[in-house]
Amino acid sequence: MIMLVERAFLELFPEKNLEYTCVVSYSGRFSGYNANVRLNRFTKTLTFNLSKSWRGVDESIKLGLLQDMMLRLFKKKGKTVNMDLYHNFIRSVHVAIPKTKSHPLLEESFNRVNALFFSGFVEKPNLILGKDNIRTMGHYNYGTDTITISSILMNHVDLLDYVMYHEVLHKKNKFSSKNGRNLHHSSKFRSQERDYPNAKELEGKLSRLVRKKRILTFIPFFG
Repeated sequence: MIMLVERAFLELFPEKNLEYTCVVSYSGRFSGYNANVRLNRFTKTLTFNLSKSWRGVDESIKLGLLQDMMLRLFKKKGKTVNMDLYHNFIRSVHVAIPKTKSHPLLEESFNRVNALFFSGFVEKPNLILGKDNIRTMGHYNYGTDTITISSILMNHVDLLDYVMYHEVLHKKNKFSSKNGRNLHHSSKFRSQERDYPNAKELEGKLSRLVRKKRILTFIPFFG
């Protein structure tokens, strides 16, 4: 795997030498197909942590994953064939991920949103009730096909459905990639988001809910 890291680096930066000690581990702390990379500038160590799900994935896809993480870490732009393979893998991996997690209120909300706005065609993801989180009202994780919703919305069905709609849009539309960066909120996404009935009024209600919880600065609602 270390050789794969070296290959990933040299394909991205052929004019540079890899001056870092590379460490790669498969961890059970990650769910689905998640991963991260950390750089210790003092020890000049690059540490890649991948979920155990990555063990059996083709090396050409893992190469794209490593390159994607490197570009994000070093804040560089770039694109490779392997990164395209990785992005296509992540966009379609939800099909193979087991759907074992749910919550009755979240499932009801998903079913309403799916029927009203997507003709029932969106496959149900894993649904998790998050903590009483004001920083992030909702989040969709591509690597685990999971929508997490803040418990703060459980007493506000209209806001729950609105945030659910936003996260289902993420699942349906996936993301686009350009120059090593993934775009999750495209102009098409924003247009569809505005199509939700009374979207402007619901945004205002979300803001008031945040202020009620004594949040002093504006914080994005969605992940």
